[in-house]
Amino acid sequence: MKILFITNMYPTPNHPSDGIFIKEQIENVQKEVDLEAEIFLIDGIHRGKLEYLKSIFMIPFKLATNKYDGAHIHYGISGIFLLFFRPKIKKIMTLHGCDIQSWGSNYWHVWITKKILKKVDLVFVQNQQMKMEVENINPNVEILHCGANPLFFSPKRNHVKKRTDDFMVLFPASPKREVKNFPLFLEVMDSLKQLGINNIQHQCMENRSREEVRDVLLASNCLLMTSISEGSPQVIKEALYCDLPVVSVPVGDVGEILDGIPNCKVASSHNKEELAELVKSTLLEDYAPIRETFLKKVEYNICHVAKRLSEWYKKLLVEDKPPVKI
Repeated sequence: MKILFITNMYPTPNHPSDGIFIKEQIENVQKEVDLEAEIFLIDGIHRGKLEYLKSIFMIPFKLATNKYDGAHIHYGISGIFLLFFRPKIKKIMTLHGCDIQSWGSNYWHVWITKKILKKVDLVFVQNQQMKMEVENINPNVEILHCGANPLFFSPKRNHVKKRTDDFMVLFPASPKREVKNFPLFLEVMDSLKQLGINNIQHQCMENRSREEVRDVLLASNCLLMTSISEGSPQVIKEALYCDLPVVSVPVGDVGEILDGIPNCKVASSHNKEELAELVKSTLLEDYAPIRETFLKKVEYNICHVAKRLSEWYKKLLVEDKPPVKI
């Protein structure tokens, strides 16, 4: 089968980590099924919103001049061309969080996404809240997480977590991304010092290669997520595979991901004092088998996700059957 993947995030030479999980997902699906994949990148993040307007004309031309079995659209507004052109091939969309979950300045993303959702045949979402939002617009919706790779995100041989008096807390994003809520993260760091945790530093996950992401996860003592909105955050899964404790605000499906995982905690709110207490207790706890426990949650493993996605492709694009529960 031949699929055109339309996305606004995908690795490029200048930005090799952007949308890397989409690239990895496609590569793992290709291990399960005979798939020829072509990528159409709408680089609105780095080249401006005009790229979305250009895609309204460029994507229909590409679809009309090439033979595809289907199109898989990642992120809602990447499918804006569907408001003006409706190809006869099957159309699949994966929503990632901020494209359907409104939190403030992303309201126009959500408004456009809701218009586009009526034009696709199948929608994948990241959590139950997103599914409830989407199924009022398009009933053909399924939860399909973006998986992480437990083989790559893994402690190195002879890697042992050691107790130390100096702590490194990781902010899992760029401080420039408003939705990630870096100001709250800094407030929690200040609150930790008021609780007597003085030997504490922080670093941010920004402009790092895949290997550097893994290394910083392995070198940190705790990952603290303070986001305003999330879908199913990749970095949480990668951290758990790296045996790194996680403390998070109640956002996306983090509660489900961390449920039953030792030394990991979800706050009841975005309260800085509560988050600081949780981080403190996590830093002072003894080592726990985080990775070993998380490995049992196979639904977050990229290989499991690839198998599920390949079955959907075969049913919808090859067998041409309507969406069914699998």
